[in-house]
Amino acid sequence: MSKVLTPVSLDMKRLDEAQKLLAKAESKYGFSSYGGDPEKLADFLLSPDFTNLIFIIGIDLTKKLLNTVYDNYSSQKIKDAVKKILDELEGYNSEETNQLMMYK
Repeated sequence: MSKVLTPVSLDMKRLDEAQKLLAKAESKYGFSSYGGDPEKLADFLLSPDFTNLIFIIGIDLTKKLLNTVYDNYSSQKIKDAVKKILDELEGYNSEETNQLMMYK
């Protein structure tokens, strides 16, 4: 995740918020790469805590983050969670676009 969430991709205030949220999530869900269970990352991805992260970093950066996770983990559980969230984000964008078109 640190490859995607950088000072170049996010302003320092939001980067700090995102890093704090991720640090708490690592201990709460137990997915830390330092002795944790990587499959528990799926639990975090499907949680309200991850939704909070989306609000902090935005949809485009979230998609980039999820695609990086998808490419770097072989766990089907993680891949399924990533796919579910990406599908939901795409649906949200399509819904938003449809609503904008209805108002024009």
